[in-house]
Amino acid sequence: MATVIVANDLVGLGKVALTSGLPIMSACQTEVLPLPTVLLSSHTGEFENIYMRDLTDDLKGFYKQWEYLDFSVDGLVSGYFKSREELELVGQLARDRQLPLFIDPIMGDNGHLYQGFDREYVEAMKDFCQQADVIIPNLTEASLLTDSSYLEAGSYDDATIKKLLRELSKLGPRKVILTGISFENDKIGLAYFDKETNRTIYRMQKRYGNHFYGSGDLLTAILSAGYFYDLDLLKVCDLALDVMDMVLSSTLSDGRPLKYGLCYEPHIGYLFSGFNALLEEKNEK
Repeated sequence: MATVIVANDLVGLGKVALTSGLPIMSACQTEVLPLPTVLLSSHTGEFENIYMRDLTDDLKGFYKQWEYLDFSVDGLVSGYFKSREELELVGQLARDRQLPLFIDPIMGDNGHLYQGFDREYVEAMKDFCQQADVIIPNLTEASLLTDSSYLEAGSYDDATIKKLLRELSKLGPRKVILTGISFENDKIGLAYFDKETNRTIYRMQKRYGNHFYGSGDLLTAILSAGYFYDLDLLKVCDLALDVMDMVLSSTLSDGRPLKYGLCYEPHIGYLFSGFNALLEEKNEK
């Protein structure tokens, strides 16, 4: 069984980050060692009076104990950090244990940095991504990491995306997965670039005209699990997008306000079966 450290925020309401990553990665037969970076009563979209606790000091406590323990880990998946200090501490943990890194460089969306982040944080994230095996930015984060203009919907083509992927790969990662790509109004998906083959491949799904909290976290959870099992990442992308389509459809059918998160529970069995089939296919080779 693959075992990974997942450094991300932990929320009560909203089913994002670690809250969704744990069950999704467990369905992918991956043991998760949670490394919480921030504690929140809910995610920060559409909720008010949010309780937030910065866990930087707690992170140091995890690090202090873990550096003296002899336990095996296959890699580290990173998401949201409250501060540059947290980011650098997790980078040091990965270096000390020589861990492969799968980085979701969470910094912004829709062309803007999230509140609380600045250019110094962006520069620190660039340094962090130099350690990465895989990064999975959205278009906003990709523009920040490459010091380029944000690509709004309808303003880019295949050549533009391929150029952006090559620039991202220059940071260091062997593979880049760029999310939120859309060339047609009714479809959205991702672009996958492998530095070794110099190939860019797209995977698309139906576009739903809503904002779904936690959709990126679901993708990262499935794709990182596949990566640390050394599965064919394109096949894992196909599975992830199939699951995503079902989850988004169920979320809309459920009728609750979307701020309460994705309705992924009915599809855990499908994810488990699909991921297990990929594992069996690999083991038969």
